Amino acid sequence: MFELRLLFCNALRRPSANHSHTSLKPAGILLWALLLLGCSQPTITSHINTTAPQAPLPATALTQLLAGEFAVQRANSKQAAIHLLAAAAATGDLNTAKRATFAAQHSHDPELLSQTSQLWTQLAPTDPTPWQYLAQAQAQAGNFDSALPSLQEELKRGGGDGLAHVASISISGAKPDLESTHAHYLSWLEQYPNQPQLLYALALLEQAKAQPQAAIKSIIKALNQDPNYLHAQVLYGNLLLSTHALVTANQYLSPLTQTPKQTPYQLLVLHAQVLTLLADYNHAYDYFNELTRRFPQDASFHYSAGLLAFETDSHGQVEHHLQQALALTPDNHSAHYYLGLNAAKADHIDTAISHFQQVTIGPDQWAAIAELVNLQAPQLEHVDDYFVTLRQSRPDFTAEIYSLQAQYLQQLDEPEAAAQAYATGTRLFPHHIGLLYGQALLAQSLNNSQLTEQLLERILAIEPDHINALNALGYTYAEQGIKLERAEALINKALAQAPDNAAIIDSLGWLNYRQGHLRQAKALLSKAYAILPDAEIAAHLGLVEWALGDTKGAFKTWNEALEKSPDNLLIKQAIMDAQNDFEHN
Repeated sequence: MFELRLLFCNALRRPSANHSHTSLKPAGILLWALLLLGCSQPTITSHINTTAPQAPLPATALTQLLAGEFAVQRANSKQAAIHLLAAAAATGDLNTAKRATFAAQHSHDPELLSQTSQLWTQLAPTDPTPWQYLAQAQAQAGNFDSALPSLQEELKRGGGDGLAHVASISISGAKPDLESTHAHYLSWLEQYPNQPQLLYALALLEQAKAQPQAAIKSIIKALNQDPNYLHAQVLYGNLLLSTHALVTANQYLSPLTQTPKQTPYQLLVLHAQVLTLLADYNHAYDYFNELTRRFPQDASFHYSAGLLAFETDSHGQVEHHLQQALALTPDNHSAHYYLGLNAAKADHIDTAISHFQQVTIGPDQWAAIAELVNLQAPQLEHVDDYFVTLRQSRPDFTAEIYSLQAQYLQQLDEPEAAAQAYATGTRLFPHHIGLLYGQALLAQSLNNSQLTEQLLERILAIEPDHINALNALGYTYAEQGIKLERAEALINKALAQAPDNAAIIDSLGWLNYRQGHLRQAKALLSKAYAILPDAEIAAHLGLVEWALGDTKGAFKTWNEALEKSPDNLLIKQAIMDAQNDFEHN
């Protein structure tokens, strides 16, 4: 059979009497003219039957073809598929059936896609491709009982692209469909053990079933069959990333991304993520910089490159990429935040303030407010007016700004004024956890144990599982040597939420010391100090060692802490307490 253009030309050269005086609109005239211009020497491909058709193309088929072409030009995929399907059915033309199927796929109409792909299977019985689309259509309609046999037909004919499509549809559908699809795919492995697309689809299903190790095994088998299978490469990298196997992921991806300009962008993005988590910001930046070269209109790539440049103190590159991100997405307030940080690093204070002031929405808004306070640094006599104005300009953060004001006053060594700011804030916002907790910590630093306990109890009345309040109140009781049973219950409740939290383990160790359980106290404090070699934990551990008679061990612990922080008051106080205890005894 001649190509589609030849069919057009035969029909155009033999107009029927019924259509000899058809009136055409300008667009129709243009199309007919274009067709006629191309009719003098029709192209015939080597694999097409060159025998001229016995009869001219039916007028109805020509009408459907023209309507289909117009619909394609108008990007009306559904109408294009309907008309091209009718034309293909009338003419038996394989290429038209294919085009109808592609249009049906873009229309997202499963029934239409099913019809076009079924016609394709009839016109090309040995071609696996239409079975892929048929299975996809059936799965989209929720008919997996039909989709799975269609996939088998595709596999029989040497295909396999439909496997991943149907797997993805089952993943987003009902659980029984996912389980059934997985079971069928597993059974097909017996007949097709080395089919990479089947192994890849299995890995997708196993990933969805929260079986990452099984998915990794399947994807490794797929890559053994086809090391250059891009989808499998990306999935393997993502699986390693999701299981925190960052070093393995880096080792696998490094050879694939050695030449960034020739590397598929999916692998560049993936490897850049891995490198970022490994804190290799320079190489991660190189990959995102290459992505910005390929996709200059992609704001997310510019933003990522800008953040990585910020981590490496490449101030010029930060400015370049984040300004590009802002040009593409002017409402990216996070870009203003990092531009502000970048300007502050370079001591361009006015520029930094300007950027921070433009962060009025998004996750970095509060951080930008805090940076503004640090940069504008109001004098003590102007603090009240400054924060009143700040609260008026940022009404959504009124409570938080009271807390920020108190913290700023503490930095100015004005604890009483800070306490007043907290008191005003908690009076206006009596259930605000952040304000209550900040006020409790300040009260503790001022040795106001009664107020500290009251505030922490208020927090626990609002949020009984507040881990910091549980630990702080338990430690407060332990420090005073009162309510030790309640202290133990509070600290253990906190520890149940975070078993490896050094501060909570320290509290429990200090409680055991107060209870007289010295060996248990030493074990707990040693564990806490191994997790976090903090001065306060060192002070506690040294005192317990001293109480156990291990004076050398105590001074060793304290001296290690003093090497890191020579003027640490906690350590010095612990040494004085131990020596006073020795002299007293």
